[in-house]
Amino acid sequence: MFTEFWLPLLVKALATASLVVAASVLSERLGPIWGALITSLPISVGPAYVFLALKHDNGFVAASALSSCAANGATGLFLITYGLRAAKAPVWNSLGLAIGIWFTASLAIQAVDWTPLTASAMNIAVYGAGFVLLPSDRTATARKSQLRKGRWFELPLRAIAVAAFVVTVVLASSALGSKATGIATVFPLSFTCLLAILRARLGGSATALLASTALRSMLGFGAALLVLHLTIQPLGAAAGLSLALMVSVCWSAGLLVQRAQAGARRRPMEV
Repeated sequence: MFTEFWLPLLVKALATASLVVAASVLSERLGPIWGALITSLPISVGPAYVFLALKHDNGFVAASALSSCAANGATGLFLITYGLRAAKAPVWNSLGLAIGIWFTASLAIQAVDWTPLTASAMNIAVYGAGFVLLPSDRTATARKSQLRKGRWFELPLRAIAVAAFVVTVVLASSALGSKATGIATVFPLSFTCLLAILRARLGGSATALLASTALRSMLGFGAALLVLHLTIQPLGAAAGLSLALMVSVCWSAGLLVQRAQAGARRRPMEV
């Protein structure tokens, strides 16, 4: 029993936790903009969906992906709330309020029978409002020299939290059903951990910039979930998951190209 179920599950959870911890450390080194783009990639949600695909049929995964796509709107509200509060409120206030908004929105989302059209429309409405409320041209004054040395328990704590999340999603998926599983899968655990740590290390302005940049990349993440919902049944799990990953990566790469082009246009003017 242990070698057939628990050992593979523990190995998968530890592998996912290692990926998330490595990404968060890299995010801290590269700054808030790069950190947002890296954290928005499906580093934790992607493996969770692979595990769901191994345990359930494609119809279950498709329904979960649609719920996750709708719940991505709650993540948008989480980022908007934190981005508006980060520079003027302590972390327990800004992050706590953002988490509360996420849970409230998620409960409302779970009560709705979503279609690809309504889920897409809701995401566009939420993220469109966020683009207006959180402009992407904010400047973060924090510098690498201001980084304090991390406490010894921070990385192990992040690893334990992510591993526990993956195990919980896989074990509870049968009891929760496809809709609740899809919503639980996209809880912004990586953002919560990253924002809590970077707030102490970089300050409110830098983490507000991270939230603003993440808002733009998470819209692409919602599109990836929609692609997974639409393709996994006609094309199969491997093709559907691969296409969803491609959409997420290409979206983030496009944002990087756009930012690089904007920077190149500004440099001649500065000269």
